[in-house]
Amino acid sequence: MNLRIFDTKDELARGTARAIAERALNEGRDGAVIALSGGSTPVPVYELLGRDDALRERSVTWVVVDERYVPETDPQSNSAMIRRTLFAQGIAPAHRFLRFKTELNDPEATVREFEREWHELGIEKLDTVVLGIGDDGHTASLFPGTDALNVEDRIATAVFVQKLDMWRVTITKPVIRAASLRMVEAAGESKRDVLRAIREGADYPIAQATSGVETWWFLDRAAAP
Repeated sequence: MNLRIFDTKDELARGTARAIAERALNEGRDGAVIALSGGSTPVPVYELLGRDDALRERSVTWVVVDERYVPETDPQSNSAMIRRTLFAQGIAPAHRFLRFKTELNDPEATVREFEREWHELGIEKLDTVVLGIGDDGHTASLFPGTDALNVEDRIATAVFVQKLDMWRVTITKPVIRAASLRMVEAAGESKRDVLRAIREGADYPIAQATSGVETWWFLDRAAAP
């Protein structure tokens, strides 16, 4: 496990942003393809990336990892959060943004359109995928016990998460595992138990998505087991 522990959430955000930017700036001439997760923990990370002038000049395709099936106007929308933070100054001319179009009002149609655009943009695989982790061990919208975990032949899938009573759309486990690098960011004491369980071999979705492939773990001191 490539583990980096930071004393504070602020240091965690700066360290994670620096690592993402360095990966993007060091990709080949065709640019980087970076997938971003939602939630509250990465908000300061994306704000920092949005103010990085060197990164704004670099060719980058940003991909939304997963989405709650809500309009972009909804406070829960991951793509809206990314627009408010990473794209606070507007999307740079050299950047592209692939999101899940929930305005289609049909999760399966949204997934098909996402996959169509993925191919249209010429994406072969992700260079870096930034992941979070839930207290139940989920990552992206790959929740324990859901059919989405078993999808092996798609780029993205729709899943109804019973405990949330909500549809979600997400890139699939094989797409995450095929990325050149996975970065997992976690903060706060609520993550400590699940991270300890993963270290001890628990088969949570986050473990299924990262075990045996290069993964960097970015934690603050409170989350560290």
